[in-house]
Amino acid sequence: MSSRGEQGRLVGARLRRLREEAGLSLAGLATRVPYSRAALGHYETGTRAAPSEVIDWYERVHAQAVPALPRVRRDPRAADAALAAAIAAGHRVGRPLIEIGRPHQGDSGFFCPFRIDGMIEGEAAGSDAATALRSALRAIGDELGRADQR
Repeated sequence: MSSRGEQGRLVGARLRRLREEAGLSLAGLATRVPYSRAALGHYETGTRAAPSEVIDWYERVHAQAVPALPRVRRDPRAADAALAAAIAAGHRVGRPLIEIGRPHQGDSGFFCPFRIDGMIEGEAAGSDAATALRSALRAIGDELGRADQR
């Protein structure tokens, strides 16, 4: 067994643990990051080396879903609600600043970056640039809807 293959499996196991602690399936995670479910599966099994950007996405999603206390699991919907509450608290007066970037093509499709008041950043995926843009608008609408419910 090569040390490179062993390292890939170790990184993959860590990625899987981060995803599971966040309470997400592969499909659930794929809706939050700019990678397909199949690509994420390859990274978690170690059949593909995970680039640093992938690891950053896993850590970001994990940090949003899991409290700071170690080994404590939390329902990801609670993290979403807390994030929405933070947005609402920051904007009791006025409207949130929404930034939508230009859709770009990646390895597994098109991605459209977005940001809401610098608190929420993400990239929505689509099969083409227009679909990625619509996905980003839908994701922004979902986040703002959660903020309004608080």
